[in-house]
Amino acid sequence: MIRFAAIEVGEGAPLGCVRCAAPAAAGHHPTVAIVARIAAEADAWQGVPGPNVVLTGPEPFAHPALPELVSACVETGFERIAIETDGGALASPAHAAGALGAGVRHLYVRVLDANEATADALTGRPGLGRAVATGVAAYREAASRAAASVAVTVIVPVCRHTLDALPATIATLSAWEIDAIRLVPAGDLPASASAVVAAACDTGMVNRMWVEADPTLALPESHRLHHVAGGW
Repeated sequence: MIRFAAIEVGEGAPLGCVRCAAPAAAGHHPTVAIVARIAAEADAWQGVPGPNVVLTGPEPFAHPALPELVSACVETGFERIAIETDGGALASPAHAAGALGAGVRHLYVRVLDANEATADALTGRPGLGRAVATGVAAYREAASRAAASVAVTVIVPVCRHTLDALPATIATLSAWEIDAIRLVPAGDLPASASAVVAAACDTGMVNRMWVEADPTLALPESHRLHHVAGGW
């Protein structure tokens, strides 16, 4: 697993289920402070491959200086540049192509449910479900036109409101032309959750899609290989 240094562009929780908790107010860090953090992370990097960086939280595409931040990552010498996003901004072809052209080759896209109506309800953002699917496709299309190699990982927050549909979500996401799916905990879960998470992993295997689970998500012994260390 390739390690990334995570740099938050602001304060506030990433996209999550509004039925579990109300969205936290978001704010962005000053550009100069983020650029300084980028330089510090590059200087402190040890090991190979790398250095690698992911711009995250709460929504990098909403930061007014995102192009400058990505340029700083390039100029500082990061080998791999990633963005964690709710995916909605990528529905604009200009944003998708712009991110690719700036040097972003890795995307982490948060999806609560692959059903558009359910996703809209869980996020409290009408239209986001369709925008995310459109955005991922636009980024892939831009990469294809540019003959660029990219990696797209979908992050699925698992809470009691997304749990039951998890296998169906994995089945739908497997057709999105993505590279992997990461399941992360997003609230208290019932004891039965391990069986559902295991079924989601099996659904991924059937659809030739790798599903990895944060180690804090319970899994039966037969599925322990799906546990991948959290973080970046």
